[in-house]
Amino acid sequence: MIKFFRKIRQKLINENRFSKYLLYAIGEIILVVIGILIALQINNSNNKRLDAEREFKYLSNIKLDLTKDIESLEYNIDFRQKKARGNERLINQINGQPIQDLNETTYNVVNTLYQERFQPSNVTYNDLVSSGNMNLISNDSIKIYLFELSLLYQQNIFNIEHETAEYDENISKPIFRLADIERMKPVFLGEKTAQQVNISEEDFKALFESLEYKNGCVVSKWTSEGMIELYQSIKGKSENLIALIDREIKK
Repeated sequence: MIKFFRKIRQKLINENRFSKYLLYAIGEIILVVIGILIALQINNSNNKRLDAEREFKYLSNIKLDLTKDIESLEYNIDFRQKKARGNERLINQINGQPIQDLNETTYNVVNTLYQERFQPSNVTYNDLVSSGNMNLISNDSIKIYLFELSLLYQQNIFNIEHETAEYDENISKPIFRLADIERMKPVFLGEKTAQQVNISEEDFKALFESLEYKNGCVVSKWTSEGMIELYQSIKGKSENLIALIDREIKK
């Protein structure tokens, strides 16, 4: 009987030890799980912080690019407006309107040789796309504006290629054949007057009789007017995008 009670007592002691060990093991597992969850939370927080810092840097650089672009666009718009007006005067004179200012006509003829092209500072955007980091930009409106601007940049490239082909064929060739650029250059630069370098209406007669030059001036005017409209659109979207970025950065 005594042995029987001893066995029961030992069994209870063993069961109590097992329960303690089981509770201890469960507690250890819970602590490990909690530790893993805390580590994951910290890691996620760090990743979010790093992504936010990278987004801030991208947005800041995009804003810098757009600010440079706006300055370039303003210059190009002004250049195109002046060129379109100059081409229009040349077309009128080719069509028979008397030349009233030889200095102006000389300037306009030489200016048809000059080309100014808007080249966007879209290095940051290209990096976003090529690196697959576009998902870092959390504001969908900013993404849409960036995409719309990229389409306008493509249109700009197409216009430039078209203008270059027209320029090579219908502007530079007839001018180099029919005009004395060396004599006209000081007038274009404002260093001398047409009278001082003996430029007369006769110096433009052969050029103005060239149909290819007339067509070149017409196409150049159309192209400049189209470029003005395009550049104004790019400028407006760039300004709106900068405003969006400013609001996003201040959050």
